[in-house]
Amino acid sequence: MRQPRPRRVVVAGLTAAAVAAAGLSAAALAATTRAVNNRANEFSFSKKRLTAPKGRVTLNFRNAGAADHNIALRGAKLRRPVLGRVVGTGRTSRVSAVLKPGRYTFYCSVPGHEQVGMRGTLTVR
Repeated sequence: MRQPRPRRVVVAGLTAAAVAAAGLSAAALAATTRAVNNRANEFSFSKKRLTAPKGRVTLNFRNAGAADHNIALRGAKLRRPVLGRVVGTGRTSRVSAVLKPGRYTFYCSVPGHEQVGMRGTLTVR
């Protein structure tokens, strides 16, 4: 008789992060994952400065503009930039990475969008 496979159970707890801005929230989705939300008003992000604790961080970007956009992340502590999917109006682009304490740049990687203001700073503590 075969033994049943053990089941893995994932328990997700919510931990509030201190982000004081309307329309922007951050929460732990699991013990090692933090989600940071942002949105765009055409060629700028709603928040230019974000903070998150070290560990796995997910940036969620909701496109409220008419043009296609995405969210991307780069920094000296990343081997290469992490690019989210380019999305249209009302859709969400997402990037996720394990981040060490430091400063990172989040931006839209669609050609020309970063240069006209679609960038900001993520501080990881």
